[in-house]
Amino acid sequence: MNRIKFTAFSLVAFLVPAAFAQDVFVTVDQFGYRPDAKKVAVLRSPEVGYDAALSYTPGDVMEVVDSATAKVVFSGAPVAFQEGAIDTASGDKIWWFDFSQLNTPGTYFIRDKADNLKQSFYFRIRDDVYNDILKAAMRMMFYQRVGMAKEEKYAGKDWADDVNHAQDKAARLFTDSTNAATERDVSGGWFDAGDFNKYTIWNGNYIETLLRAYMDVPRAFTDDYNIPESGNGIPDVLDEVKWGMDHLLRMQNEDGSVLSVVDEDHVSPPSAATGRSYYGAPNAMSAYSAAKAFALGSIVAGKRGNTEYAATLKDAAQRAYKWAEAHPDSMFYNNKAEYGTKDLAAGQQEIDTSYTTGARFAVKVASDFAMYELTGDAKYLGRFEATPDSLPLMRQYGSWALDQYRVAHDLLYLQYLGYKDADADVKGIVQERFVSIFGQSKYIAAGLGHDGYRSYIRDYNWGSNSHKASSGLLFDLMAGSGGATSAEADTWHDAAEDYLHYLHGVNPFGMVYLSNMGGYGAGKSVTKFYHGWFKGDNPAPGYVTGGANSRYAWAACCKQYDADNSAKGCGSAANNALCYAVSLPVGEPHAKMYANINEGWPIDSWELTEPSLGYQTAYIRLISRFVKQKGVDIGEKFGSDSTDAVKPVAAPVPNLNVALAGNSLEVVSSGDIREIRLFDVNNRETLRWNGDARRVSLDISTLKPGVYAVRAVSGAKTVTRLVLRR
Repeated sequence: MNRIKFTAFSLVAFLVPAAFAQDVFVTVDQFGYRPDAKKVAVLRSPEVGYDAALSYTPGDVMEVVDSATAKVVFSGAPVAFQEGAIDTASGDKIWWFDFSQLNTPGTYFIRDKADNLKQSFYFRIRDDVYNDILKAAMRMMFYQRVGMAKEEKYAGKDWADDVNHAQDKAARLFTDSTNAATERDVSGGWFDAGDFNKYTIWNGNYIETLLRAYMDVPRAFTDDYNIPESGNGIPDVLDEVKWGMDHLLRMQNEDGSVLSVVDEDHVSPPSAATGRSYYGAPNAMSAYSAAKAFALGSIVAGKRGNTEYAATLKDAAQRAYKWAEAHPDSMFYNNKAEYGTKDLAAGQQEIDTSYTTGARFAVKVASDFAMYELTGDAKYLGRFEATPDSLPLMRQYGSWALDQYRVAHDLLYLQYLGYKDADADVKGIVQERFVSIFGQSKYIAAGLGHDGYRSYIRDYNWGSNSHKASSGLLFDLMAGSGGATSAEADTWHDAAEDYLHYLHGVNPFGMVYLSNMGGYGAGKSVTKFYHGWFKGDNPAPGYVTGGANSRYAWAACCKQYDADNSAKGCGSAANNALCYAVSLPVGEPHAKMYANINEGWPIDSWELTEPSLGYQTAYIRLISRFVKQKGVDIGEKFGSDSTDAVKPVAAPVPNLNVALAGNSLEVVSSGDIREIRLFDVNNRETLRWNGDARRVSLDISTLKPGVYAVRAVSGAKTVTRLVLRR
């Protein structure tokens, strides 16, 4: 067996473009589709933007090919989007290829019959196609845990780390930082995003979203996510919730108030951070947000028979709510020089009073509703019923009040409509103004069919992927609300899944917007994102990144430097050079304003790629509605509830070898090989195999002599090699 070796330099020069920068003309959900789901591949011809020099006009027939047999199992004609008009958001000309009739489980790819090089990535059809993806998304929160070692058997070798931020157990009040008497335990919880800070208002939202996801479809969640608590008989989503909930309990004062924020030292890896941790004073919004989290947690704990923890959370909810009601306008601004809090955390957690958004009112109502669900006392509905016009939709009858920015309000309306004690008159107003307008709103239901990638949102701004996920959730909730006709319910349910497909690769980049998902079947996924821990191009899997941002711009000083080409601008020649250290999206169509980057100032890549638990939990709640339900009901356990139960151990990283043997390409692995792809020196894909095997022998006798890049995927390991076909 002859093996051709090349230098490291030649690998970098050739392999990166071949494996990760290829242009995708036939986009699909790279994980796959449920058998009974609507299935539409989006074909694209770039007309505006960085890739406008490329073009593609589909042939008359597209084929779906079974990867195991190489047989065509379905064919049909693509249909031009809006009669050939350019999709405004992406700058692409679009065609839709509907293959919904194919529902046989298997692994497939789509190709153009007239040009076989125009192919999609592989995808599967099976009823549990998203179950492992939900696990990966939930495991992201394990990686974000503060104060826990990421042992290799749970985290994987590449992302293992020792205990981080043990100093949280002796954090000090930021505004009295030299006073040892202010030290207290604020440990636990999660890093909020790419930064390592913890924000109480947002943590309450994350816990609420996870608990609502669980309460919606408890059987969607299982006990095998390979986190330290796996195997204890409790759904791992609830184990994760408890990790965050226990942190909130530590943040609560005896009087019921809740501390607002924790500032963490930032070092990579997190275990190397040794700087002191600081916390901020209580405020009303933190107390309201914590109260709703405590209340919902108490409900779930009670239903699962954990009466002691349920009682603890109920007491915490009542005390937090009581304090917030007594101090409804109390505020605390972090990271503001005028308040003496500059450099206390990063994002501003305080919520300003705003007539336009009703944001503070919405947090209070969310807490009211959770307290009503906990106690059954209709008095908690009084605030909303007394002033239903405090939210935008109630102030003006118009579709402007329904859009991607107010989904949290929309969810409150839906919750209210489901309450048996809801006031009939107020319920009628909500029914008229919300349910009716939903089907007419140009920002919501009427937007369907007006987006080439089948997932309409009005604006691509900071966190657009979160808007995609929350919009999909809203459509699915509306489909099942009882306020839709049968036809509307079907349409809206399909629409919800289309938003999921966007995040899974049906987008202008043909890229999965979750990180490092090659081991889960993705052919192209996010390789870098802004994060204080993951500096290279091998981040932990499963992180949902921010997404395209039409308003993105690197620091203004870069533009000054560009204008006069001097040493001014960002303060020094070295700083100026940072402005152009990486390729950045400039003037792209809105849906193409994205790049795989993890750069700090002055690139400010957090505006594009930073993940957030807000994005993550919105995605989790959406995808959980489409997994095969393999879990147990809310009052059941998976088996032994012993804490000594055997826990699953991460599979070892397989050995994976690629070599030539005559006219055969031999790939051998100690784990299951899932994908093999070859690229020629022009980055064109010349061969692809997909399946499950430990040894694969591929005939390459028809390939011309030359150098080829081979990319093989086995489990969570990807190997790329150069081979010489003589």
